[in-house]
Amino acid sequence: MKKPITLILTIIFAVVLMFSGCLSVEKKEYYYKVNEDGTGEGKIKYINIISEMDDETDVSDVDFDELISNYLNGTYFEDENPYFVVEDKILFEENGVLCAEVSFTFNSFPQIGFYKYPKCDCSPIMYYIGGLSETYEESNGEYLGDESSMYFIVWEAGTKEFEFTTIVSTVVENSVSLLPRYLDWEANQ
Repeated sequence: MKKPITLILTIIFAVVLMFSGCLSVEKKEYYYKVNEDGTGEGKIKYINIISEMDDETDVSDVDFDELISNYLNGTYFEDENPYFVVEDKILFEENGVLCAEVSFTFNSFPQIGFYKYPKCDCSPIMYYIGGLSETYEESNGEYLGDESSMYFIVWEAGTKEFEFTTIVSTVVENSVSLLPRYLDWEANQ
């Protein structure tokens, strides 16, 4: 009796894997504003949300459903970023691509990845982007990774607003834009 159940579960698992896609974005823009007490607010903008092809198969319908259920209406972002208190999540069209923006507050500047030597107000402020699976593009600080393998962005002491942009996916040509699905979905809301 165990054989048929095992076979059925194996088939179901294979079908799920076959039709699971890969949501991605071309770029992300980060913005943080910090108050004197270390609390603050921020937003992350996702530019050109795409579905990467799965072995030449278009799985963009599955990926769009995942975007809506897990990210927009679900708690995926919150689960992955426990120190952010999400204020708003939106999808929108900009420059002919699908974008998203998550706005949030935070209670502790160091908890969200920034570092400043606590014993000196003259200390620069640093953010390590080496832990991200993204590539630095630009910021309003100084990126140290071009000259060395130190993947930090550094801002002058006293900076209160921090901005940087990263490149997430470079395989946009072999991907499917989710904008048409979003426009259909939005028209039916």
